[in-house]
Amino acid sequence: MRYFKQLVIEALYPGNGAVSAHDRNNGIAVFLFAILPGLSPNFNAFILLASMLWGAYSLAIGRLALNLSRSDRVVAIGMSIYPLVMIASIFINPPYSEELQWILRLLPFFSIWLVLPRMRQSPDGRLVPLFILGAGIGMIVTFLLSLLQIAFIMDRAEGGTTNAALLGIIGILFGGIALLNLQSPNSVEQRIAILGYAAGLGCVLLSGTRSAWLVIPVHVVIFLWFFRKRGFHLSLRSLAITGSLLFVGLVALGSGPVIHRIQELQENLTSLERTDGEITSLSARFALYKGALSAISKDPLTGYGPQNRMTSVLADMPDTIRPQLSFSHVHNGFLTAGIDAGVFGIAALSLMLLTPVIGAWRKEAGPGRDLAIALALLLFSSYVITGSFGIMFNQKALDPIFAYMVALICTDRGRTLFAPVVSS
Repeated sequence: MRYFKQLVIEALYPGNGAVSAHDRNNGIAVFLFAILPGLSPNFNAFILLASMLWGAYSLAIGRLALNLSRSDRVVAIGMSIYPLVMIASIFINPPYSEELQWILRLLPFFSIWLVLPRMRQSPDGRLVPLFILGAGIGMIVTFLLSLLQIAFIMDRAEGGTTNAALLGIIGILFGGIALLNLQSPNSVEQRIAILGYAAGLGCVLLSGTRSAWLVIPVHVVIFLWFFRKRGFHLSLRSLAITGSLLFVGLVALGSGPVIHRIQELQENLTSLERTDGEITSLSARFALYKGALSAISKDPLTGYGPQNRMTSVLADMPDTIRPQLSFSHVHNGFLTAGIDAGVFGIAALSLMLLTPVIGAWRKEAGPGRDLAIALALLLFSSYVITGSFGIMFNQKALDPIFAYMVALICTDRGRTLFAPVVSS
């Protein structure tokens, strides 16, 4: 309990000599943003919107300066190209009845211009440790909620996201972020790192999000690179014992949902051989991919605009299948971008996905650069792998998370040496 009292003090009244309102509000916003994704992702969108509005106001009255380095501008421009391409596609392709709604959905991708100058008001090394610690705490609470859902209510856990697939994506990303705190010399933060990562994996298993399972080995490679380079303060023996116990616990709790999803996949594969017109999760994806590729081949340059996305995909499908495919996207982020804005949409999406890696890689050498690269790779791999089989963007939870994390990755200098959130 003493640790958490000190944590509240550090978040609200940092003891590093920084007493500005900007710094205090930054700390609160970043900490809450890391905790909330699996519990109520709508609040993430609210935090980003509030940060954008306050950043715009502060810039307009001269309280903040647009203090962006050359590297920051490269990242910000790379982020902005995607929404600009999509907005152009909206106006190129009629009808125009929903253009304002789609433009508002794209606003998070412009946020780095307004959020990053505000984040820079905090001292180097203050916000990222808060974010990593918050990710661990948030995953632990989300896992407990998901466990209750599986025990009493649902076949697939959703946490507070109202979408099992969304919980799987958030679990694999924020669980991975939490584990980075193994480098902290504070023993409580180390335990939160391990428990947060285990909780994130637990959310992935209980949600039954198969695409998120594919991310796990990629993240393991990222961890091996990061910890071999930076090291961590936990003994190997303690880590092995704790990891083994958590692994056994996760297998015991998650085996039911995992086995069910594997059996469901086997049944889906078997149903592909039948011709009775039954639509399963797998056959629906194949039908959507086929329709998307057909639509893109007919208009590969400008696409159809997001407002015409599913109409163009379903146009050539049989009448017996079309009513059963009531989706808003084609379960592949790259194909979705291709339908929306053609090859320019796919190129703009690819560039935006790379912006966190570009921002981290261009930093000066040092521990801040290593941690930024680890965060960027976790973010990039989570979105690319899960987004290739399900949701990627155009979603009110995932869009703010990506945009906010890109700004956070750019905040610190490469030579920044990170301290634990609570030093003692």
